[in-house]
Amino acid sequence: MTIWIPHISGMHGPRYLAIADALAADIRAGKVSPGDQIPTHRELADFLGVTVGTVSRGYAEAARRGLICGQVGRGTYVAGDVQAPRGLTVREGLAPD
Repeated sequence: MTIWIPHISGMHGPRYLAIADALAADIRAGKVSPGDQIPTHRELADFLGVTVGTVSRGYAEAARRGLICGQVGRGTYVAGDVQAPRGLTVREGLAPD
């Protein structure tokens, strides 16, 4: 797993949006690449000192933007021009409406 930790201190607005914005910025900067696995909701929540719900909302926003894809039990991965690992799709409830 890629050890991606967003830097959200100093970002304005809700923390869940800061998580999605930080992921987008880190993808653009090449800090994470398509196919990289990102931390579980619980791991990231513990590291950032936020609730699991906040991370879940941040990941849902990132999925809505097409930044990540995942499957319960297999992990969450950075999406992109290259395909996510075989068999992974956007989790139910995270897909855009």
